[in-house]
Amino acid sequence: MRFETSRALDAIERRLSVDPLVAGGVIDLVEAARSVDLDGGRPAALLRLGLFVDALSRQLGDGGVGLYAVAERGAMSDTDFTSNERMVLRRWSDDGLMEMLPPGARPGGRVREVAALTGLPVISRVPLPGHPGPVYVTVGARGGMDLTMAPSTGSTPRPHPVLSRFWRCPAGDCPVFGRPPAAGAGQAPPALPSGAPICPRHGERLIDAGVRPPAVPMVVRINGTVRTRFPLTAARPVVVGRAPEDGITIGNWLDDEASRRVSRNHVRLELRDGMVLVTDVSTNGAAVLARTSAAAAPREVALNRHEAQAMGEWDEVELYPEVTVGRADRPPADVAKGGAPNSVMADAPTIALRLPK
Repeated sequence: MRFETSRALDAIERRLSVDPLVAGGVIDLVEAARSVDLDGGRPAALLRLGLFVDALSRQLGDGGVGLYAVAERGAMSDTDFTSNERMVLRRWSDDGLMEMLPPGARPGGRVREVAALTGLPVISRVPLPGHPGPVYVTVGARGGMDLTMAPSTGSTPRPHPVLSRFWRCPAGDCPVFGRPPAAGAGQAPPALPSGAPICPRHGERLIDAGVRPPAVPMVVRINGTVRTRFPLTAARPVVVGRAPEDGITIGNWLDDEASRRVSRNHVRLELRDGMVLVTDVSTNGAAVLARTSAAAAPREVALNRHEAQAMGEWDEVELYPEVTVGRADRPPADVAKGGAPNSVMADAPTIALRLPK
């Protein structure tokens, strides 16, 4: 069973990320680990984090979506975790897979700050009245839990100017701000306790490391399942179609009828002034499934060929029925039902959540 537990924790580890272009939600790690009501087991168990990863995967239809986890340093000495779990937490922290805050910091406040800066949804056990962006609230479900989007309290704020720069921490060993992001990757947002960019781990004033191009994470969903993810930046448009010469190719996932109806070059996406613009460049037509919130029913709006149209944060563009392009961090209009794609808990020994330390 120890091997199975380690394997499940390794699977969870592969889904942790502080890159907003990869993550689909922000969570207080210790709050999730202490959700005893989910299984009636130990006071704290890292395996419970996998229930949240899988619930997020089901919500987004995305078997590779990351989870942005935040914890306070005291978690690494919390004896409600096993010695192995404390060692795992230290590894996740040292590898920059999660944010580990200084002693005494409030993870819940940082979770909401990350969400407000990036637009990522907060994942919470309770509603968060007044939070400006989307909030997933956990609900009981057979075999664990699911997520439901809380009623919106307002539109997501526009990206903060601090996100237009890359930042570097003066602490040489900082796992989050110590090195430039890889090409095509994003960067965690600085903390802004008094308006100045601060490293959330070290409390040091961050150093401006240059221009950071705006980017929005996008996905192609086919029959409710994410097939490919890509960042849309202001630097260049992206064409999505059956087989564009330079763009996002989706032909391998289409059936025969869809292959006939999805054009080689179908839609062109651009990011301009923080807004996603979509243009139909096909011979088969496309439409925007417009929504004003997660709960709103989609309204089909036909696209005029070669005429750019703005997409809202909840909108999807439909190339063919069940073939859509939308924001990676927003659930589709029709959430796919069933098991989590690439479930991290598939091999987890549930008895491990109930064993004493």
